Amino acid sequence: MKLSTTLRRASGLTVLVLLVLGVSAQVAAAPPEAPTVTEVINFSTGDPATDPGTEGIAVAADGTIYVSANTADGGQIWAVPPGATSPQVVATLIPPTGGAGFGVLGLHLDGDDLLAAVNTFANPDLNGVWRVDTASGVATHIPGTEAIVLPNDLTTWAGDIYVTDSLSGAVWIVTADGYVEPWLQSDLLAGLGLAIPGVPIGANGIDAFGGKLYIANLEKSLIVEVRINGHGQGAEPTVLATVNGLPDGLEVDHRGRPHIVLLDQAKLVRIGADGSSTVLAEGVDVFDAPSSLTFGQRRDHKSIYVVNFSIAEMFPDAFLQSDLGPGVVVYR
Repeated sequence: MKLSTTLRRASGLTVLVLLVLGVSAQVAAAPPEAPTVTEVINFSTGDPATDPGTEGIAVAADGTIYVSANTADGGQIWAVPPGATSPQVVATLIPPTGGAGFGVLGLHLDGDDLLAAVNTFANPDLNGVWRVDTASGVATHIPGTEAIVLPNDLTTWAGDIYVTDSLSGAVWIVTADGYVEPWLQSDLLAGLGLAIPGVPIGANGIDAFGGKLYIANLEKSLIVEVRINGHGQGAEPTVLATVNGLPDGLEVDHRGRPHIVLLDQAKLVRIGADGSSTVLAEGVDVFDAPSSLTFGQRRDHKSIYVVNFSIAEMFPDAFLQSDLGPGVVVYR
């Protein structure tokens, strides 16, 4: 009696285990959901002539999205808190009368502060790198950075700031103690003057990982890597990859893989250690001249946020055309 009861219980337990294993196997066998690109916010005014020029992007740990926006009101930094349907002005770095230049470009979060690359040829006192307190909006120009001819993007490593100078084909360093100097200049970082005749746009997006800098050369379609050797001159740069298109923004994921957006091709691309390119997402239904990208933080670290610059109509023969307008989309 006791033996048969035990056998029945064992048999029932075996069936239960098999059922659980069968369900687990079915769950494990289910294919993962395909990544999607969705729009977070659109900044279009309905008229390309009055649309903001949104080029740089950064995302805080609380999900707030920061975007550099160049409008009739000047060169600004906008904040888009989670769930917001319109941006808030955090700081105005270039007044409406700031003069000719590319405006507020790349952004990079450094703790609770936001670093911004700013270009205005008319007012050297505004040109260079700005540090913005995201809580108060107080903005401080970093002395000495006005010498950077066309600061485009920036990143940090070991307390130092590295800034691409697109016009000079160089990377500048701003040390933790405030010393500013050219850190690396190379033909691999120089432009060609094709997109804007006479204005070579070379070194563009930049990020640091594992003691290296990764730099996108827009006009030469190169992804360049260089070892960081302290505060002195950089090591010899090498080409990691040659891509088909104009690489603008660049960010490295937690595995050390550079990701880029192709300004003219409406593509988000991952670069492998062997220099291979993998297209993660593409199409004018989601991208409109994408210029910069960034990863989310904490639990959102696999999400990739992309800002659409929406300047394709300025280059109808060279850029894929889109009707989206400026805005932010997320790949996840």
